[in-house]
Amino acid sequence: MSSQSSPVDKDSIPLEDLNKLIDNTKPDAKKRPRDFDDVLEIVGSTSTYQRFILYGILLPLSIFEALFSINLWFLMDEPNHWCNVPNNGSKPENLDSWKNLTIPREENGDFSKCKMFDSNHSIISCTNGWEYDFETVNYQSIVTDYDWVCDKSQQATWVYTGTNIGRAVSTFILGYLADKVGRKPVFIITLLLFSVGRAVSLFFAHDVWIFVLLAVISGMAAPMFAISCNTIALELSGKDFRAWIYAATWMAVAIGLAVVPSLVYVTGNWFVLGWTTILIGSLSYLLLPWMPESPRWLLSVGKIEEVQKILKNIAKWNGTTDKINDDEMFEMLREAEASQKEQRMKEGTGVLKLFSTRRLAVRTLIITLAWVLSGLVSHGIQLNSLNLHGHRFLNFSLIVLMELPGGFFGGILIDKFGRRWMQVTFYFVCFISCTVAAYFSAIGSSDDIVSTLVVIICANVAKLAITMSFLATYLQAMELFPTPFRTTGSGFASTISSFTIILVPYIVFTGKSSMTTPWIVSAIISFAGMVCTSFMPETVNHNLPETLEEAENFGKGRKFWSFQLTGPNKSPKKNEN
Repeated sequence: MSSQSSPVDKDSIPLEDLNKLIDNTKPDAKKRPRDFDDVLEIVGSTSTYQRFILYGILLPLSIFEALFSINLWFLMDEPNHWCNVPNNGSKPENLDSWKNLTIPREENGDFSKCKMFDSNHSIISCTNGWEYDFETVNYQSIVTDYDWVCDKSQQATWVYTGTNIGRAVSTFILGYLADKVGRKPVFIITLLLFSVGRAVSLFFAHDVWIFVLLAVISGMAAPMFAISCNTIALELSGKDFRAWIYAATWMAVAIGLAVVPSLVYVTGNWFVLGWTTILIGSLSYLLLPWMPESPRWLLSVGKIEEVQKILKNIAKWNGTTDKINDDEMFEMLREAEASQKEQRMKEGTGVLKLFSTRRLAVRTLIITLAWVLSGLVSHGIQLNSLNLHGHRFLNFSLIVLMELPGGFFGGILIDKFGRRWMQVTFYFVCFISCTVAAYFSAIGSSDDIVSTLVVIICANVAKLAITMSFLATYLQAMELFPTPFRTTGSGFASTISSFTIILVPYIVFTGKSSMTTPWIVSAIISFAGMVCTSFMPETVNHNLPETLEEAENFGKGRKFWSFQLTGPNKSPKKNEN
């Protein structure tokens, strides 16, 4: 028998198999190492299991996270207030008539919150405490119980600052730990910080410094609570499902935020409100047994058996157990793990590796800057909603509910038209809205209905736009950082953002004397975001980079004014150059 292979009958095999055979027989052919995405596509990356993780676990957790994070704002709610002036039994039945006699007006025509007339009709500071407007909402907060107003109004700002310091410290530490010990352990840590830290703080509201310290501790839970569990879902899913994961969880957060004002009406007291939100949020513990560790992370640390166990469970849920047997799966995972291990030995670990080359450093800085700018504007608009004219809680509810259409339409738009230019457009819309709001805040007053409505509408449009922008930022960070550095990179960006968000309460505090200032600041920041995010590479329909080398080559060769989107079935490894 001849040792030479028999000729191939090209008519007896499909064209696709023929092409593969020809490619493999080329002397310079180099087989691409198989990665985690190859296995995930076989067992299912956007099917039943991924939908269960999103709708059964991630959405409830997003609502609970919103209750944990936002309850502090309402624990320290500051209603309209004015000096308590003794009336000696001669107080008129009409409150405004009495205030006209005893309370001076500010330059914008509103009654002063911190000044009163004495017996000689001279203007002095409040000497007999304050009266609070409980007619709009019959709710007593820490501020009203302990008079954290006027000369003590900074105490609430200190608490917000302490919370943001906790966020800044934890996102760096816990973000690093998430890449070292796993996503799930870090999530459990944040859940404990949220529930236990906030519960203990309720018993120390009378001591502002202990309360601030506990605010730092409970603040350490955010935003790694959301980042850690969202990362697990993202790393379990294919590229076609990632945008919807963030869009859906964003909308769930908005629902949770909108629930709190309703609980304020029901509870009527800050202590009861605090325990109500904590107990509801603690339902998160019941979901822990159903939450897996990220198989991508497990693979990156060499735990192939655990990865295989999770993937077999995914295949069982998705009905794909017949598509790959255990030996084939193990071999593919071992090949992917060996490739990653080789790459890690060459690349190393630590956040500084994201600055190891000029391209990676610039990209990391742009993602961080976008995270910072989106965070400043989003938190600023939300907190400033309590300063707007009209019904404070209604204004707040409208603002946070903008995250529902923001998450829904944002997810659709950035998937259809790409992350990059849509994000630039979102920032532009926010810039225009904040500019218009600044103008009408300057010319209007609490009695000017037209100006009040325009400012409220602009605030909602700006919140809608910045929500979609923030959604794109979160998604781009997850899609640009490689697997071993994904939460480290996101944690770094979030840490820097948390440090800058410390400024938000102080910026919003200026709105008590000048309602225009917060809007001017937000407009300037939005314009800066529009410029910086235009330099982001397009990430839609790309596989997640697994190594620093893949992240380095991502988007290389694309022109600045390029609007071309990668096709959903194309491999990014062939499109990045």
